[in-house]
Amino acid sequence: MAGSKESLFIRRLDLNGIEQRIPVGIISGARTGKQITIYGGQHGTEYDGIEAVQKLYRTLDPEDVCGKIIISLATNEESLLNWMQFAPTSPEINEMMEELAQGSDLLINCHGGEFTEAMCPYVICRLLGNEELDLKACEMADVFGTPYVSFSQYRGEPPLQEDGQRPAWWLWPSRSMADKLGIPEITPEVGERGSRGENGIMFNGLLNVLKHFGFLEGEPERYPKPKEIGDRYWLTADDAGIFFPKVNICDDVVKGQILGFVRDYFGNILQEVISPASAKVMNMNVGMPVKKAGFLLWLGVIKE
Repeated sequence: MAGSKESLFIRRLDLNGIEQRIPVGIISGARTGKQITIYGGQHGTEYDGIEAVQKLYRTLDPEDVCGKIIISLATNEESLLNWMQFAPTSPEINEMMEELAQGSDLLINCHGGEFTEAMCPYVICRLLGNEELDLKACEMADVFGTPYVSFSQYRGEPPLQEDGQRPAWWLWPSRSMADKLGIPEITPEVGERGSRGENGIMFNGLLNVLKHFGFLEGEPERYPKPKEIGDRYWLTADDAGIFFPKVNICDDVVKGQILGFVRDYFGNILQEVISPASAKVMNMNVGMPVKKAGFLLWLGVIKE
């Protein structure tokens, strides 16, 4: 058996009768084995993931593959084609994503920073409360090659906050596809500001996972075990204005440090953005305008 590559679209009609579709690449290896599903572009302006999954499909030879690799090549096509940042995932896309996961042993959902986001690379490891499955998720996170890892575990639906909103995702994770299907999953958060995988972290991370779990031959590159992100601090704007950061992504900051300013058009300071803790700058808005209560940056305390 020489293996094969198959390219196709899966499609759904939304409630308005408009077709949504996902381009899919399926690599069936020359040797039998397990199955993995990899998604790129659930947010269409997070280009590192799209670049990496398309390169993976384009360059892998089925003769070198053991098992089956299912690749979602542009998961949210509308977001990609229309340059839509922070695009929601429609029920139809969710349904198609679950269809692509059926029968898989592992899931990787490639994410990163949008056009206006700077991002310090890390990977989210989704725990299911099952020792065997959680071990596989942790193995994926360890070999992917980012310096930091965030553990996330669904524990039911929370009480809403006073403003009627759900608590922050890192405080109370939403139910993921991994939870619904009982499949180990990681979410690499790699890339920023429209980058397209120039540093190779996303693509090499995918290759590492595929090698580690036997989909490809060869030894994965070895990296130090990622450090865990502990407490997080999500900082927002007190008023609408222009954000002028004074720190860079991945910087270590100390409690009380000035991280930036929100100013009006005339340069008047509306807000000094002060670090509430000693931590690392993990994610930051690099777009100038901010709305009242709009995102500025988030800090993560790195566990030693």
